[in-house]
Amino acid sequence: MDLFAQILFDLGKEVGIELYPDTNRLCQLNFNDEFHLQLQLEEAKEQLLIAAFLCDVPAGKYREKLFNAALIHNHDFPHFGTLAYSERNNQLTLFQYLPVQDLTGEKLFKFLSEFIEMGKSWRDAVENGRPLPTQTKKGNNDSMFGLKP
Repeated sequence: MDLFAQILFDLGKEVGIELYPDTNRLCQLNFNDEFHLQLQLEEAKEQLLIAAFLCDVPAGKYREKLFNAALIHNHDFPHFGTLAYSERNNQLTLFQYLPVQDLTGEKLFKFLSEFIEMGKSWRDAVENGRPLPTQTKKGNNDSMFGLKP
């Protein structure tokens, strides 16, 4: 069994279903018909790509606010997941690369749980026209030397 198949097999034990790569070396997961993920092993990089299309991006001023919030999210360090825009299908996307070294089904399951929750929060905000999620930084929010923005 190759590495990708083994990771999927282990993840399948965590979620209680059989998982395996398709003929294109991908695995698509559907969580309760409300969130769809795609997993793909980038063998040359030794990383697992996890990606999801979240929602349509509305036209108008809200789109500008959405893109600005996504850029801010992507700039924060460390950030969890990267937000992007797919012009081809007008969708907000979320993706993350995970190193496969020492990756287990249990670790991947925990990561996917957080990834899905974050994706749902962005999708819900966009679909309902609400303020976009913000990432709260851990620890002391004071900047270096006590300066404040």
